[in-house]
Amino acid sequence: MANQAPVVSTPQTDNFLGRSIDIANLSLESLNKLRTLFQSISQISEDKTTSQELAVIGAHLADEWANLIDCEREDLERLEGKQ
Repeated sequence: MANQAPVVSTPQTDNFLGRSIDIANLSLESLNKLRTLFQSISQISEDKTTSQELAVIGAHLADEWANLIDCEREDLERLEGKQ
């Protein structure tokens, strides 16, 4: 493995990481609201209707995307902590 240069903190990278974390937090908030909306639609829909099934799928996708973004946000926060 090649030698790697140490990570050097600069105002630009700090700003980039901070903005990226802010965007990830905003995305998580939006996806949580979307998941809640889909779950509400699912609960008020009649059993086994297309709208209920689509709402369940939407809630599941919102949950998966939120988990993905949360993992990325945690990675960014760890990187920010190393600087």
